[in-house]
Amino acid sequence: MVTMTFPEDIKEAVKKCPLIIGAGPSAWPRIIPGLFFPKYKIVCYVDCLDNHFIRELGIDVFSIKEKDPYFEISPESPGRILDNDLSLKYLHSLKEPFAFLVYKSCLSLENLCDREGWKFLGNSRSLGENFENKKNFKEVIKEVGLEPIPGESIPIENLTEEKLGLYQKTFGQEKLVIQLAEMTYGGGSGTVFIDDPRDLISFNEKVLKIRKSLEGKKKKIETVNVAPYITGISSSIACCATKYGVLVGPIQTQIIDIAEVGTQLPGRNGNFAGHDWSFKHHPEKVQTEATKIAQRFGEYIYNKGYKGIFGLDLIIDEKGYVWPVECNPRYTDAFPLISMLQMEKGLVPFDVFHCLEHLGADYDIDVVKMNRDYQQKFNASQIIIHSQVDEASVALGSLLPGIYKMREKKLEYLRPGIMFSDLKRQDEYLFTERVPDKPNRVCYPKGRIFRVIKRGGILENEKSLKRNASAIIERIYKDLKIIPAHNGLLESYGLKTLFTYKLTGAAEDPQIKNVDVVNVLNPVKDGFRRPYKITWRKSLTSDPVITQIRSKRARKQIKSDIDKITGLGIKIITVSGISEKLFSQWIRLYKKIISAKKLGFVVIGKDWLTKKRKKGKKTGAVLAVKENKIIGGDIFFEVNKILGVGYGIAEKIPELSGGLGLLLDYYFLEYAQSLGYKEVSFGQDTNLYGHDLSIGLLTYKSKLGLIPKPSLKTYWVSTYFLNFEKFEGPLMFFTGKNGNLELNIITDDGKVEEMQKYLPLNISAVNFYKRSEIEARHKKLLLQNLFS
Repeated sequence: MVTMTFPEDIKEAVKKCPLIIGAGPSAWPRIIPGLFFPKYKIVCYVDCLDNHFIRELGIDVFSIKEKDPYFEISPESPGRILDNDLSLKYLHSLKEPFAFLVYKSCLSLENLCDREGWKFLGNSRSLGENFENKKNFKEVIKEVGLEPIPGESIPIENLTEEKLGLYQKTFGQEKLVIQLAEMTYGGGSGTVFIDDPRDLISFNEKVLKIRKSLEGKKKKIETVNVAPYITGISSSIACCATKYGVLVGPIQTQIIDIAEVGTQLPGRNGNFAGHDWSFKHHPEKVQTEATKIAQRFGEYIYNKGYKGIFGLDLIIDEKGYVWPVECNPRYTDAFPLISMLQMEKGLVPFDVFHCLEHLGADYDIDVVKMNRDYQQKFNASQIIIHSQVDEASVALGSLLPGIYKMREKKLEYLRPGIMFSDLKRQDEYLFTERVPDKPNRVCYPKGRIFRVIKRGGILENEKSLKRNASAIIERIYKDLKIIPAHNGLLESYGLKTLFTYKLTGAAEDPQIKNVDVVNVLNPVKDGFRRPYKITWRKSLTSDPVITQIRSKRARKQIKSDIDKITGLGIKIITVSGISEKLFSQWIRLYKKIISAKKLGFVVIGKDWLTKKRKKGKKTGAVLAVKENKIIGGDIFFEVNKILGVGYGIAEKIPELSGGLGLLLDYYFLEYAQSLGYKEVSFGQDTNLYGHDLSIGLLTYKSKLGLIPKPSLKTYWVSTYFLNFEKFEGPLMFFTGKNGNLELNIITDDGKVEEMQKYLPLNISAVNFYKRSEIEARHKKLLLQNLFS
C-alpha cells in the first residue's frame, strides 16, 4: 500500500467509505483507489498476469476468465461484466454494502443497479453523452464565455460538395475538420480531415456504415460539425469537478496518428495512441488559459449534476492560443498513469476526490493551492500498442508484463513491475494492461493490445517517435508475430464458412442459418480446436532415401518408375536457382492442370518468384521434362534452414505405376539430402481434408512418412459443423491437445479400417465421429435460439 500524508478530514472521509468495487474489462487501469481506500476490490473480465501483480499490492481481483476461461461477454461493458451468473454469485456473497466504480456508465449497468438496489460511483450515461456530444460542447463553451473553434453544426444530409466548398471559402483554407457530433467513442472514429470536396463520398460511406452498426439502438448519428483545420499541438488536460471547484492537471501532449503503433486508419483522423508529458512544457500563460477553460467548463457541468473526473481535448496553435476541441466526460486513457505521476509528487490523485464526490463525503480542499501542485512538470510518456492489421488478427507470440529494456536490438526482460514507480531509469519500459502473456491472442482490426510506459519523453516531434522508442516498438511487433485472420463469411469451393471472434457472435449473426461451418477465433469449450493450417515435415538421415519412404508399395513404385522414365523420354532435372523462363513454363502447366480440376483454385501468381528473390529466398525446382517441355515439377525454397516444396504439379502418365508426382517428390528428397538438409517441408494445407483437399492427399503424405505439425504462421480456430452436404465423403482434420496433434475422422460410411491403413506419424490419438451426431450437437449449440 502507498503511504501518503492526507489532510485529516480527507483521511477520515476515506476511512468512512463503504466497499468500492472497480469494474471493467481489465484490472490494471482500476488499481489506484485500491492504494488509498481500505475497502476496495476489482471485478474484471480478463485473466492475465497483471492480476497476479495487483493481488501482491493487497487488492482483491475477481476475474471472470480466471473462473471460467471459456466464459464470453460481448461487448465488454461494465454492465455485461457484472450482470452474469459468475459475477452475480461473487457479488451476492459479499456481506457488506458496496458501490461500483466504473470509467463510463452504460445502460446495462444502470439497469443492473436499479434491479439489485446497488449504487455506482459515476455519472449517468445520459448526462455524460450530453456533454460528449460535440455540438452541445460548442454551445456550452459559448455559454460560459469562451471562444470555440469556428465552424457550424448542420444535419449530415445538408453537407454536400457545394456546401463544403463554401465552407472552404468562408474559413479561407482548403483543409477542414469534419466531426460526427453524436459519436461518443472510438478515439478519432468520428473525425475526418478533408481538403477536397470529392472526399465527401468516402465520408458518407463511413456514415452509412456507422448508422448500420447502430440499427435497433436509440443512439442516432444526425449532425456533423464543420470547422477549419487548426495547425498546432494536439493536447488534453485531466480534470476533476468537485464542490469546491475544478482540479486541473498539466497540459499533456496527445500522441496522434502514429503508424508505428498501428493507429493510422483509412478514412479516420485524430487516432489516439498515447500521451507525452515531457514533449512540451508550455509557458505559464498557456497553462493558465487551459486551466481557465477547464474550470469554466467543469463548473458548468458540475452545476448540471456532473461530478468527478473528466478530460478536455485541446489544440494549442502556433501562436500559443488554446482552443477547446471536445469533452471526454469519463476516466480517460491518461489514467491511471497521471494518478501515478501525481502520487510520485506526493499529491492525492484525482481518483480519491472522484470517489468522495460521488459518495457525498464530507471533506475540504483548497482548489487554488492544489492546482498549483497538480500543474507541476511531469516527465513521463505512454504508448498504446494497437494491431497494425486493419482486419481480424492473431498475435502468435507472447510477452511477460513488467520492466524491459533494449539490448543488442532485442527485448530484455528485467523484472516484474506494474507501477510507474517500478521504472528506475529512462531507458526502461513498463509493459502493462493486458499484455499478451499467452500465444494466440485474438486482436480486433487496429484494436488496442497493451500499454508501454516510460520515464521521459517518447515523441521526437508531433508526428514521429524518438529513435529508441521506434526501435522498441518495432521489436514488440516482431516478438508478437501478429498475422491477419479471417473474419466474416468466406465462401470457398462452395463451402460457406463463418469466421467470428466469439461463439456468441456466431449465434447472433443473421447469416448463421445459411452457413456450413463456423470457425471461432477465441478458444471455446465445445467445437474442434484446430490449427487453421498444417505443415508437413520429414526428417532426413544419411540412409538411402528410398529406405526412408514409409510405404513399401511406394518404394516398389519408385524403383519401377525410375527404370521406365528413360524409355518414355522423360528426364528429371534439378535446378538450384530456377530462371524466369523455366518458372513461366512451369506456372503455365500449373494453371492448366489446376483449372481443370473440379475444385481447382490457382493460389500462385507470376510474381511469386520475384517476391521470393526480393526476400533473399533460395528458390529452385525439380522438373520433369519431355521433348524440351515441362510436364511436371516441384518448386522449392528455403525457410529457416529447411528446404520446402512450395507447389507441385504433374501430368498424368498412365505408364507410371506410382505417378510422376511421387517420382518428383522422391528426387526432391534425394536432392535435399545431397545438400545436407536434415529436415524438409512439403508445404502447408488448410487442415480440412475431404473438401477442397482430398483424403488421398493426407494418405499420400502419410505414405511418404511426412509428419503433420501446426504451421509456424497459423492461427487456431474452434470449428463447428452445421451442414455436411458439401462434404461428399469422410472428413479428416487435426486438432491440438496438450501440445500434441490428434486426427479426427468424421464419417457415416463405416470405412474405418481403410482410413486407418496409413495414418500420419506422430499423432497422439485418432478420434472417430458420426456426421449425423456432430451436426445435431453443433446445431443445438449454435442454432437453438433460432429454433426456439
